[in-house]
Amino acid sequence: MEMDERAILRDCLDTLKHASVCYLQASLEADSDELRKTFARLAVDKSEEKNAVFNLMHQAGIYKTQPADPAQVESLRQECRQFLDRLGPGPSLPTAR
Repeated sequence: MEMDERAILRDCLDTLKHASVCYLQASLEADSDELRKTFARLAVDKSEEKNAVFNLMHQAGIYKTQPADPAQVESLRQECRQFLDRLGPGPSLPTAR
């Protein structure tokens, strides 16, 4: 079975999304600072690669999007701000191990 360009790019996009999430999860669970930083860097790298594939697909008309409704964006921004205000100040930065 041969895959067309659209299917190959979709597979790449989905794989990179999954890899990014897995590396991020691993960074949150790592016991050493060095390993945590490595996983976090890998998560960012995979996310940037995913963005490149998305941009390629979007420019080729394979992945179509619609502009966000400005009123919905503002409403979500306000909801997030209220939620963060209810949480209060964040925790202090952890000390090095």
